[in-house]
Amino acid sequence: MVCRDLGDSLRLCAPEPWFTLLRDKLSAKDLKKPTLITTRIRWFNKLVLKVLGIRVLGYRNNLAVLGCVGGGDVDNVTMVKLSNEDWYRVYSYKLPRSLALPLSEPYRVAIYVLIGMSGIPVNLATATLAHSALIGLLGYTANPVASTAGFEASVLSNFTLHELLTFRGTGLERAFRKVLERLVKYHVASATSWLSQVLMATALPAVLKMPFWLAQLVGIIVGFIINFILGYLYTWSRHRLEAR
Repeated sequence: MVCRDLGDSLRLCAPEPWFTLLRDKLSAKDLKKPTLITTRIRWFNKLVLKVLGIRVLGYRNNLAVLGCVGGGDVDNVTMVKLSNEDWYRVYSYKLPRSLALPLSEPYRVAIYVLIGMSGIPVNLATATLAHSALIGLLGYTANPVASTAGFEASVLSNFTLHELLTFRGTGLERAFRKVLERLVKYHVASATSWLSQVLMATALPAVLKMPFWLAQLVGIIVGFIINFILGYLYTWSRHRLEAR
């Protein structure tokens, strides 16, 4: 528990990291009268706080009590609304920023994952069509070529949707050069996914006689998690991490 004298026999008391957050967030008017400082916490945030061992003072009428001004019995209640930026600051108390950021914006992460999943049928359809067109000409060489075509189609599809939807409102620069830089970064971030797809699509049919489309799907799944981490943080969120 951290307490700080505010004058007029009042003190602001709250556990860290809430104390620092409330000190910066509350107005001078809020700090000049005895009050309980509360907020509404969603189930996901409650779960993360519990896992990280970050505690609140308690709960009152389904609101989390983050701190108090004054002492003893306090009837006045001041409710604050926590933004994604606030949750980022709270989680950063216990976690590296690269982990705190995605945890502080679960809806954005969900959109990122859904768009990533939407790229799977784009990838499979493009790769399968390319494979059917090339297998008679190239033999097994058609497998890595078709797999790469599927990969590129899904990268371009996902990139466009992330630019328009997922990371809208995050301060991205929209100049053509900056968009092109992010596209290059996204290709770099997706390189592991591409490598796994090509290796799986080439090796599994040859070694295990697995159908090409299934081998391609295995490659997509293997590279998905690494692609998520590098794409989300390196391509679109690096400027936010460096600015905080």
